Amino acid sequence: MRAVPDANHLRVAAVWVLFHGQQVPLQMLEVLLKAVGTVVLVDNRPDTSIPLSGLDKALNDTGYGRFQVIVNGNQEGLAGAYNRAVAWLRGQPSIIDCVVFLDEDSDASTLGPFLSDREVRERLASPSTASVAPVPLDLATGLRSKPMQFLSRWRLRYLPRDFGGLQPVAFVINSMSVWRMSALCLLGPYDEGLAVDHVDTEYCLRAHRRGLQVYCHGAYTFAHRIGQRRRFSLLGVQMQAGGHSPARRYLIGRNTVWLARRSLRLEPGFTLLCALRLAYEAAGILLAEEQRGAKLRALLRGAASGLWAR
Repeated sequence: MRAVPDANHLRVAAVWVLFHGQQVPLQMLEVLLKAVGTVVLVDNRPDTSIPLSGLDKALNDTGYGRFQVIVNGNQEGLAGAYNRAVAWLRGQPSIIDCVVFLDEDSDASTLGPFLSDREVRERLASPSTASVAPVPLDLATGLRSKPMQFLSRWRLRYLPRDFGGLQPVAFVINSMSVWRMSALCLLGPYDEGLAVDHVDTEYCLRAHRRGLQVYCHGAYTFAHRIGQRRRFSLLGVQMQAGGHSPARRYLIGRNTVWLARRSLRLEPGFTLLCALRLAYEAAGILLAEEQRGAKLRALLRGAASGLWAR
């Protein structure tokens, strides 16, 4: 039986997914190696025939076993990248207590202070915790995200954009979220059928259904970029349009409806939230984006596909 980790001696590994670019961001690697014991870089570029520039230097400059590269070639998207990396970590002789997931669009400079925070470490040492994360701050709009909380099967609510301390939340995005390895083992692999969009949402729902808690710490933020977000205002409320391509809008529509179908019995409030999410996507396309017709058609096609997707 695996021992409960000591909050003062948590062993953390980073899973870092690279999709764009042709070189290893060495500055980011240096930041990660100061914060965690092991870094697993997943080369998730669709074309991996061109070697990553700077890879030899990164391998030579890091200590033995502290930096590992896995070539995934975007097989099954982000979900596939996460699953390959977690499987590799589980196969190592050294024990890993927690895993922090990152993508190349996140600034990890706050990771060290976040992992050193006493309250964060205590939560991560608790068997009832699945994950703890800081708050994303969108690079394009400058807006902090607004985490949500489950109040009941039928009700969810938004926290304010500015809040302090640790709060139990319904969902966190994968980038910069720290997951207990025991929770990852209990919950199983990420759903590769989703590929990219809502991979993290589905996983948080799984944790919630198993009685594990997800937390967000309002005192810590990290700069992050999702798509090409743009601010817009609707009835005086500040919102963010995603700026995603038509292809991504198709996936968003499909995965949102699929999750709504699966959640109707257990979390009917979340199913309603999915419907509102689609309306939000459509509003952002109409009020703040280009290629409106193509994106709206892709969103609707995806939603229709989600009604039948398994």
